[in-house]
Amino acid sequence: MRVSKKFPTAVHALLYVAVLSPKHRVTSTLVSESTGSNAVTIRNIFLDLSRDGLLATSAGKNGGVHLAKEPGDITLWDIYQAVETHDVEEIFKLHEADSTCPVGKNIYQLLYPHMLDAVTAMKDSMEQVTLGTLLDELQSLLKDFQPEEAAKCIMEPPEETL
Repeated sequence: MRVSKKFPTAVHALLYVAVLSPKHRVTSTLVSESTGSNAVTIRNIFLDLSRDGLLATSAGKNGGVHLAKEPGDITLWDIYQAVETHDVEEIFKLHEADSTCPVGKNIYQLLYPHMLDAVTAMKDSMEQVTLGTLLDELQSLLKDFQPEEAAKCIMEPPEETL
């Protein structure tokens, strides 16, 4: 299936926002440094996430982004839908078929129900995982992790060594 880098980048961005935004101003520049993506790419992802009600932004000197919902109320499927297509025909690109060939003229009709089942299974699986679940898993991976550490690694450049 076709999934661009937008989906994992959007998940990364939302996790970053969830960890830091309560105490720190989060901007597209900060998230771009964390994700290794261009700030314009992050702003476009922010627009998609905002449009779908997952992220809220505020402009100005004290502006930034924050979650528009609780982490437990944002599923991976919500994020996926915000930044990727979930149209079966876009995920599984079918070639143009020869309408005179018995296989070619029936291939779409044969494959479409199975492709739809695959997208439905993906949706069902992704609806079981929330941003809150991922935050818990991240916390477990980083047992001594403190949100201030993540902010520090972005806000304070590392010391240069000779």
